[in-house]
Amino acid sequence: MNAATTHADFISAVIAGVHRLIPCDYCGIHLLDRQREKIMHRMDPIIPYNEDEVAYYSAHPQENAVVAYYERTGDLSARRRSDVISMRKFLSSDHYRHCLARLDLRYSLALPVTVDRDVVGGIVLDRREKDFTKRDCALLDAFAPHFLLAWNRQKNPWRVSHHKTKPRDGDLLTARESDVLYWITEGKQNREIAMILGISLYTVQKHVANILRKLDVENRHALTVLTLNLAAGK
Repeated sequence: MNAATTHADFISAVIAGVHRLIPCDYCGIHLLDRQREKIMHRMDPIIPYNEDEVAYYSAHPQENAVVAYYERTGDLSARRRSDVISMRKFLSSDHYRHCLARLDLRYSLALPVTVDRDVVGGIVLDRREKDFTKRDCALLDAFAPHFLLAWNRQKNPWRVSHHKTKPRDGDLLTARESDVLYWITEGKQNREIAMILGISLYTVQKHVANILRKLDVENRHALTVLTLNLAAGK
């Protein structure tokens, strides 16, 4: 994901990565910029929904039990379809009969994605024969922050601009320093950041020292306050 040079390459890398992480029959990512009314959608392989199935789902999205669950609860964790509706109710539902019965897609795992206040979406995995496990849910949850970090590195022509930390002139943060800064603001300690990023503790300490110098702050607490204030537009 981090090596992708365009958003098309990035989305393909996301799908390929999720496929390797969690085997499935179909994997898709859906992103919507609500302010600019732009949609990014990709599935691999392409599911051959027919026109009637697409039209029905477009007219009745609330019948999707997973979508209804997320809208009702505001939950941001990965959830299986079986977590929110029994198989008996699902197979007798209008959503299954009109949209999924022909393809017999019985099992699903979804993760809501919030890029910023306007760009939202989800990563969805589908299977025909075997339900996903709780371990699969944990893996997808762990994948989410890495996805967001990689997404924000891309040149996104329809992303809402953010306030970012502003290093002193000539002292821009490197990509790895930006990663370390993100995990600092998430409350992670140096040893945890080293494990997450797969680098040594000494390397993390060097990055932290460079970040503090470039942003002209004295300690991690001041750094976190500065970053969160800038992100909030303060």
